[in-house]
Amino acid sequence: MASVTTRSFKQTNGYFVPLADLRAKVFTYTPGSGAGGSFLPGSFAVAGWIATGGAPSTLIASSGAGLLKDMGKTVVSANRTFRKVQLVVPGLSTSGVSEVSGDASFLSGYLELAGPAGAAAGNSVVAPVAYLPGLF
Repeated sequence: MASVTTRSFKQTNGYFVPLADLRAKVFTYTPGSGAGGSFLPGSFAVAGWIATGGAPSTLIASSGAGLLKDMGKTVVSANRTFRKVQLVVPGLSTSGVSEVSGDASFLSGYLELAGPAGAAAGNSVVAPVAYLPGLF
């Protein structure tokens, strides 16, 4: 049985900048449920706001096109590390975040990052991003 660990840290005010197309590399996480023998492990799927296409997904379609704010939450599953991020959309009055078509995710998702040794697990899809530290 795969174990899933979630850790939450203080928000770092940092950002991830795409170095290539991220549309297939931003995921939503559904936690596991049940207990004992009926336990179902959590799962990752491509974020719904990307699957619908449109303007938000174009902001992560090429190198340097957009920014993903680090939300300070890490999920580790099967030796793979995921970091929660939120797309920053220029020009919005709500701190750069918008709800899309009733999707309450507010353009958030998880990026898979390289593990502690800088290596990726065999079935991983490590996101090609650069980390931009916050100014505060």
